[in-house]
Amino acid sequence: MIRTRVWRIRAGLSCRIALLSDLHNADGTEALQRLAQLRPDLIAVTGDLFLGYHALEGDDLLRTQHNILPFLEGCVKLAPTYISLGNHEWVVSASDLEGLASTGAVILDNRWVRERTCGVLIGGLTSGMLTDFRRFRKKHADGEPYPHEIRHTDAYILRPRTKWLDRFERQQGYKVLLCHHPEYWCLQEPMLIDRRIDLVLAGHAHGGQIRLFGQALYAPGQGVLPRYTGGLFTGPHGRLLISRGLSNTAPPPIPRLFNPPEVVLADLHP
Repeated sequence: MIRTRVWRIRAGLSCRIALLSDLHNADGTEALQRLAQLRPDLIAVTGDLFLGYHALEGDDLLRTQHNILPFLEGCVKLAPTYISLGNHEWVVSASDLEGLASTGAVILDNRWVRERTCGVLIGGLTSGMLTDFRRFRKKHADGEPYPHEIRHTDAYILRPRTKWLDRFERQQGYKVLLCHHPEYWCLQEPMLIDRRIDLVLAGHAHGGQIRLFGQALYAPGQGVLPRYTGGLFTGPHGRLLISRGLSNTAPPPIPRLFNPPEVVLADLHP
């Protein structure tokens, strides 16, 4: 059962943003039904539409994932939909991105646009895992295998490409940044808490997988007893809003306990 969490945020404008994250190729029917009831102005998908990592670099990943395109098509019918790229998108091909864009959703791959419905500036910060893969492939054009078993660990810090954020935060208007990793807020670079960005939307942590007495037990990038797994956090220049995600991807026998999947609403109001 998917629940709905609503956060009212003072913003100087009126806009209802639905935050979705971590579909992981699950059936999105229930989430779409909930969105139809909530009638958001915008839909923000903060990464990890895909599930798993493709073993053969260069092959299309999207053709192996059957729930993603119907989910995005459903979102676009309800409201303008924007996507940022998470760690499970680390090996997406150009054809994969074209496939996602064919639904009418806007892919924010280290860029921003001015949204017409609410007038906000909305950008997407691509996961450091995808950025690292692109750097590696550019340096090793000979096809040397990417060492993802080493790179994709909490001990190996992969930094996203952030130079474009300098210009983004200087723009006039209310700024929303889709960023899959909540640890980018203040636990590791790029330390988004220090930037003049009004609202950062994130996912990735799956609510900590298991929650006991309101405390999450573990999250990637944060370790044991993590803090940034769901909810609203306030910094000196803006806020961070985290979704607990739409699905469970932990391998058996790890359950998802006391931690239902969720659709999050950010109700911006004057």
